[in-house]
Amino acid sequence: MAVEAQIPDKDEFKIGEVCEIAAVKPFVLRYWETEFPELAPAKGAGGQRTYSRGDVELILHIKHLLYTERFTVAGAKKRLAEEAEQRQLVEKAQLDSAPQEQVERLRRVLAETRRELAEIVKALQ
Repeated sequence: MAVEAQIPDKDEFKIGEVCEIAAVKPFVLRYWETEFPELAPAKGAGGQRTYSRGDVELILHIKHLLYTERFTVAGAKKRLAEEAEQRQLVEKAQLDSAPQEQVERLRRVLAETRRELAEIVKALQ
């Protein structure tokens, strides 16, 4: 049974820290950076790589695809692209449904308000 890597509770990581978390060598990370355009750590003035928490999560996902699921690099690239496309479709669907849900909620509020006003008019007569 594989032990899942724990990411420390912070936002930025140096390459050594990421190597320790992911249990891979620095040259592996640098190679993955050339193969996976999504993986683009920021570089400081001295060229030191700074990985975000999202970068570390992506690295762990890439490692899982390559080492556990046994994808080739090309296959892992394709899978990541498919996952990104799927996320975009889900996000678009959520955005598209949000206005519809808001309209329905407003309709319910207006119907309730209309009922209350009708009761007030009836009580005043």
